[in-house]
Amino acid sequence: MAVLTAAREVLVDEGWEGVTVARVAERSGYARTTLYRHWPQRLDLLRDLIREEAAVAHSVPGGELRADLVAEVEAFRSAMTAAGLGRAMIAIGQHAREDPEVAELNSALRVEGSRVLDEIIEHGITRGLLRPDAGAGAAVSMLVGPVLFRYLFEPEGLTASFVEGVVDRFIEAFAIDVEGEQ
Repeated sequence: MAVLTAAREVLVDEGWEGVTVARVAERSGYARTTLYRHWPQRLDLLRDLIREEAAVAHSVPGGELRADLVAEVEAFRSAMTAAGLGRAMIAIGQHAREDPEVAELNSALRVEGSRVLDEIIEHGITRGLLRPDAGAGAAVSMLVGPVLFRYLFEPEGLTASFVEGVVDRFIEAFAIDVEGEQ
């Protein structure tokens, strides 16, 4: 939708504080009254923006563990760097500490953001490829954590080969060998 595209552009160009209904209306070409009818409060607009950003930041699993993990973490890396999700996540994380509604948005973003990754991991556990303790907490920490770190502190090193290495280390840490042991 053009309004959410405009909201994302404002967020990327002007930061969290720049995303106002008036500014997004100006950028999208829609009247403020139209936006207020759909998004009565700024947080409503931000919530829909973040949900849309998180939804497009996923891959479609094909059933092969390593390839699916690489594709999903690569989709996250791409969304962080190219689609502006990184700036949105930083802004939400900062404001979540002070505002309970933004904290709720932050939590929803975490759940939606890890949904496909959780499905891939669960499928790997069910198929006997990964140990049960490879579940959501470990996967997010070991797969998403390094990408976030690189995005924040070493963006030049946030490459596709870095993503592959992160996935390989995760699989190595949680793989079940042929005899069903670590």
